[in-house]
Amino acid sequence: MKRLGPWLTLAAVAVLGVVLLIVNMSKESEPAAAKPNTPVVTSSAVVAPPITAAPTSNAPGPVRFPAKADYVGKIPLATGAPITLSITVQEDNAIAYACDGKAVESWLQGSAASGALQLAGKNDAKLGGSYDGKVVTGTLWLGPRKWDFTAAPVQSPAGLYVYNEGGARQSWIVDANGTVTGVRRAADGATSPAAGLAPDATAIVNGKKITANKVSGGDSVG
Repeated sequence: MKRLGPWLTLAAVAVLGVVLLIVNMSKESEPAAAKPNTPVVTSSAVVAPPITAAPTSNAPGPVRFPAKADYVGKIPLATGAPITLSITVQEDNAIAYACDGKAVESWLQGSAASGALQLAGKNDAKLGGSYDGKVVTGTLWLGPRKWDFTAAPVQSPAGLYVYNEGGARQSWIVDANGTVTGVRRAADGATSPAAGLAPDATAIVNGKKITANKVSGGDSVG
């Protein structure tokens, strides 16, 4: 009986080894624990467009005229001499004068409020324009004819001058270069080139030396 002891011990050890092997194999065959679901972004996913700010208007507001200023421009014509235009502004009032230095002339008067010109004169003359802080642009009508214009600021002695005597009127425009353009209107309405105007605003009219009056936007047009 004593000889059977070692064999029984070996048999027990072998059985224990087989049991442990089976247990290990069963653990290895168990599936791994499921992980929480996570979103997957593919190339077909819908992407929201970026949010952009609403467009804002950059249009500048009205630009008021200086308290007192003069502007001069020239309107080229297809034929004949160009029309020279002078605009003088004072506060919310303005006067304009247009002439070709020969026979065509027109005086206009009206509002310059909020940088907008609305002027009118005789024989269906009118002028509409606006100030952008640098120049005046707009349209001049003389009866059925109309022209677009641009008038730049000028400094004295440039500007608009006038002299009245005996029912006749001499009118002059002096531009930034000192060039003078003027028309004389006689008492009967006939027009002709005005007398020459010197840099000191003097002229010889009816054989005598006169001094022309510089016109401002607050004056009245006769």
